[in-house]
Amino acid sequence: MKVWLLQSKLDVGFESLQLVNFDHDYDKYFRNIKKPNSIKDVWGNVEVYTLTEGGEGYKSDFPHFWGKGSAPVFSEEALNVVYDLIEDKVEALPLNHPEHKYFAIHVLNAVDAIDYNNSIVKVMKSGLRAGFKKCSFLQEKIIGQHMFKIYLDDRVQSEAFVSDEFKERVTSSSLVGYEFIEVWDSEKVDL
Repeated sequence: MKVWLLQSKLDVGFESLQLVNFDHDYDKYFRNIKKPNSIKDVWGNVEVYTLTEGGEGYKSDFPHFWGKGSAPVFSEEALNVVYDLIEDKVEALPLNHPEHKYFAIHVLNAVDAIDYNNSIVKVMKSGLRAGFKKCSFLQEKIIGQHMFKIYLDDRVQSEAFVSDEFKERVTSSSLVGYEFIEVWDSEKVDL
């Protein structure tokens, strides 16, 4: 079993998105999106535009979305490919784009699944634990978890992790503009 970090592909000119009304919409909708609380009832008309594009054929199914701590963005096609795996673990929040249907994926599924004995935590000079240099997972906690966030102590981290099955669905489809970074493999010996 492996855990993957899904990222938008930036190095080949795939599309990236930005909020039209960045200050207003970021503060209103995205500032607290890493919290695993529903926001669909307060979601509004969030307008985005294509900030960069690589030319003909470079529409991305997972465009990079600029903004610290932002949610992953999926095209309608990408959402359809994986929806049955994640439907009860996320909110697919519509983004208003002039040409394409995109959704901010608000991950509600936060799992207390870190094996702290085999993980390496980033510690600031102040002593604050600020993230992970290396994650190790408690396998029994992530079985059947196809898209999830993790805790560092009592704080939900912003990265969204995905399962082997999620990765397989995406890589065997015609979707473009993504890359998967292996974060953990249950077959490898930790530390």
